[in-house]
Amino acid sequence: MSDSTEIDTTLAEIRAKADRVRAAMAKIRGVGRAGNGTIFATVDAAGRLRDLHLPRDVSRLGPRLADLILEATTAAERDAAKQAAAATQPLTGDPRVRTGIEAVRETITGTPRPAKTKPMTEQEIQAADDAYFERMNRTGWRQ
Repeated sequence: MSDSTEIDTTLAEIRAKADRVRAAMAKIRGVGRAGNGTIFATVDAAGRLRDLHLPRDVSRLGPRLADLILEATTAAERDAAKQAAAATQPLTGDPRVRTGIEAVRETITGTPRPAKTKPMTEQEIQAADDAYFERMNRTGWRQ
């Protein structure tokens, strides 16, 4: 298979994933409740309020009403965000896409992603521990 064919195949796969993710995102509706379930809000994947249900006797809530609405919409936003994270996973979990996203992020922010460091060996941990205690014994423990 030629490089061009491989690139075309890869792009087609990623486009298909993106289309599925876009369709899934359009269907997301996050729901949140407050006031013992008497107030509930619905938001879309972007967190825009799409529906708000209030009790008939809303006046009894008085000054608490605004806080209860915010509580319901915040819960709905969290629900939608959780659904969106799951819906985008096929795309964002693809290493080819993740590499591209990281490259764009580096370009925009101007800072490269920190290099992954390998875990310390037991010997390195012990040496660091010894150095810490030596320094503390030399300079004093109460500073």
